[in-house]
Order: sequence, then C-alpha cells, then structure tokens
Amino acid sequence: MADAVEIRRNPDGSIDEIVAHACNVHVEQMDAAGWYMGVMASDGSYWQFWFGAKNRRAPVEFRHTETSPADPLVTPHD
Repeated sequence: MADAVEIRRNPDGSIDEIVAHACNVHVEQMDAAGWYMGVMASDGSYWQFWFGAKNRRAPVEFRHTETSPADPLVTPHD
C-alpha cells in the first residue's frame, strides 16, 4: 500500500505535487496572496502546507511546514 501522503519533488527540491489517499483536506485562503492546506491522512497523521507568492509578484511557492504523527489511540480509516 502507498504512503498515506506522498510529496513528489522536482529535481531542484521544490514540491511538484502532493498525493494523499483516503483523507480529509482543508484548504483556506489566508490573505490575497497566501493559502493554507491541512491534510488529515488515512493513517491519522496531519500534514500542513502553505502556498502563495512571497511578495505578490514572485512565482508561487509551495512549502510543507509540519507533519504531526498519528495519534496511537486513534484508529486510522481504510
């Protein structure tokens, strides 16, 4: 079985895509140039991502900022 969340990167290390299996996703616009995405993965872990322009003119930057491990007391979904 594949990982609950997979971060696929470009040769320069930047994020190309994020693939999540059987999860809940929350995407929220935080301001005119920035967005937040939280992923509650099927294994119970929680992943946080931020994306947006650094100065409203630069190319969009996508950053993975934090992963919280699964709570051992929570049963993951199938």
